[in-house]
Amino acid sequence: MRSIRGWLLVFLVGLVLFPQAVVAGPDPEHRSLLATDGIHDPASRALGLLQDPARGEEGFPADRTGAINWAATLQRGLITPRTGITGSEPMKSLDSVIIMTNTRTMPHVTFPHGTHTQWLDCSNCHSEIFLPVAKGNPVTMNAILRGQYCGVCHGKVAFSPMVCERCHNVLHADSPKAWW
Repeated sequence: MRSIRGWLLVFLVGLVLFPQAVVAGPDPEHRSLLATDGIHDPASRALGLLQDPARGEEGFPADRTGAINWAATLQRGLITPRTGITGSEPMKSLDSVIIMTNTRTMPHVTFPHGTHTQWLDCSNCHSEIFLPVAKGNPVTMNAILRGQYCGVCHGKVAFSPMVCERCHNVLHADSPKAWW
């Protein structure tokens, strides 16, 4: 069940981020590459509707690794996520910020609900991935890198957990002197 849910999430995120992808199909060379990438079904008629991601993502801001910074893309108005498949579903945006302080000498972690709830419903994470209780989730980098907690999305459909400064951005007395 989780696998189907995961693929559905990937599909919906793609649909939300790239609704324009259905208007400009790929050139024959791009279609050929998609048909042989081992991901897309070469027999699918929908293959001809997919936009070349490089064209669709042109001009989007990037992080230091060159990956798209989706939060900045959203903030700059370069994308407008739908609230659901039809776009008419109500959006429940939550603008609270959680600071996770159990980070030893690393800077503390900021979790901005607002950035996430601009395109995800609360039920995407609560209560299956995160318990909606303060200090109720033993989040560690080890767990994230094993695909748990933040790692359910980050490193797959969201930025890599290896871009440390995106989350570890609240300096404290024990933080390293030189930090990004």
